[in-house]
Amino acid sequence: MKILFLLLVLASCAHNSGTPHKEGASILQLATNETSTEFNVLLPRGSAAEFIVVRPNGETVVPTSKQIVERASSDWAMHQVQFSGLSGINEDFQFIVKSQGRVIDQRTFRLFSNQGERLRFVVGACSDIRQSQHQAKMWASVAAQNPEWVFLIGDNVYAAQDEKEISDPALLWERYVDHRRALDVYRWKKLVPVHSIWDDNDYGQKDGGASYALRDEAQAIFKTFFLPAFPIDNVVPGPGVASRLQLRGMHFAFLDDRSFRDPPGEGEHFGLEQEAWALNALKTSQLPTWLISGDQFFGGYHKYESYEGKHPRSFENFLKQLKEIPTPFVFVSGDRHMTELMQFPRALLGQLSFELTTSPLHGNIYPGTAATDENPWRVVAQDGSLNFLAIETWLEESSWNVHLVSRSELGVELFSRQLSLTTEALKDFTIEKRQKRRKYRRARWRRR
Repeated sequence: MKILFLLLVLASCAHNSGTPHKEGASILQLATNETSTEFNVLLPRGSAAEFIVVRPNGETVVPTSKQIVERASSDWAMHQVQFSGLSGINEDFQFIVKSQGRVIDQRTFRLFSNQGERLRFVVGACSDIRQSQHQAKMWASVAAQNPEWVFLIGDNVYAAQDEKEISDPALLWERYVDHRRALDVYRWKKLVPVHSIWDDNDYGQKDGGASYALRDEAQAIFKTFFLPAFPIDNVVPGPGVASRLQLRGMHFAFLDDRSFRDPPGEGEHFGLEQEAWALNALKTSQLPTWLISGDQFFGGYHKYESYEGKHPRSFENFLKQLKEIPTPFVFVSGDRHMTELMQFPRALLGQLSFELTTSPLHGNIYPGTAATDENPWRVVAQDGSLNFLAIETWLEESSWNVHLVSRSELGVELFSRQLSLTTEALKDFTIEKRQKRRKYRRARWRRR
């Protein structure tokens, strides 16, 4: 009877958003390396839950760190648990959630190893739970790519829906709860590590910036639902909700485009402290870097939000600083409700670079946008379909290779490109011996 009661609570006791909710626990696998992993699990507040990992050999492991984040105004609480001292690359572990001695959920997961030649990941943005007719197909399509990581890069939660801004932190928390209860990604039987950054809809204020009254509350809620709570060696926290992830000889810099943003005009987009943090990492590490933001970097050609369009003077200074750094980098962005590839010449940034834009996973689309807003840097765009980017990337002696495919909710290929960035900075990298050498060659793209 106790387990039946718990399931009934799971199905019915939350704020009713009018969106279908799933039964069972809502589970996200977060930061993961060769020996540690973290999960957060959304359960009814007051649940006497316990968490266990079962090794491939059948041995059980209890959490090394755990905590509960809850709000008096909500029926739901987030359980954050980390497991350390694990081993077993390319082997399946089991993550088990129990209550009152009974198993209420069980998932499969793997550890992540930085040993390897190639990295497979998916990038997605704009996942509106009100588009419930599309979400199941989309997340099934994402899972079918068999990614090693999933990056959610903004408007992951449509917290600000009909409101210009949310003024009640209790409502902001409940919108995040509704999101976690509605989407299939949190019910995947085979978990995949997820790392995230936000944009204005997650923030709670449309087109919001540093003056938002709930800025600190919004940061705390986003971190609770999307970022690791405990230290792990391949994640470096940054200002606001920014972070840097190091995977297979590459940095992934997730930049907070809301907490430090000034009103459009002469001010700052990311804030001076955050830009210094990101640029210093580029200078000192010299690892190929993905610069990731919720909205576009280059967007002066359209009226919507972008760094270039909203803060042109700061953007110009940002480009000047990037031009002085030999470390190779690629821009990644969302928000535009279309998918787009831009290419920038060496004369602009000192080296060849690209911007990859993807969105929406499930949200509104606006066919014809690409033709209306002509982009001088554009290589290819697709504005008539829900989409995400599936990327495979690897390093060779003097080149950084990126194979990207834009896919629809049914997994149909919308377009693909093979990018190769060649730079002097890569000559100093130590690449595993089993990787084949290729001649130093000019950067290019080609159709698949």
